[in-house]
Amino acid sequence: MATDLVGNVKLQRFIELLATLNHQSADALKTGEVARLEEMNETVEEMYSIQSVGKEDAYTAIDEEMQTITQNFNAIVVMFKSNEKERLDSATSVAVKKFLRNIFDATISIVTKYGLV
Repeated sequence: MATDLVGNVKLQRFIELLATLNHQSADALKTGEVARLEEMNETVEEMYSIQSVGKEDAYTAIDEEMQTITQNFNAIVVMFKSNEKERLDSATSVAVKKFLRNIFDATISIVTKYGLV
């Protein structure tokens, strides 16, 4: 990508958020704890607010990955809202893990496109 990080505060912030989301999703997958969903929501929202208005290659080249992140996070929220029990049932748990994995994979794809791995 032909975007320069030097002096590009928004892109630097986006990459910081990307790393945060990567760790949050990996943590949730590893531990099975979804208590960080509120934190993840804030991260996803800020990432989207930066990426969705960005005109540089660094933002336009990752449209698909950002759609994956936002759609899968929204699906997690829907699953939690539709769960009628105090604890997650098996189907909800499996679906949430799949959505988290999709988010994690999308963050890895962005990091790879940025040449950070």
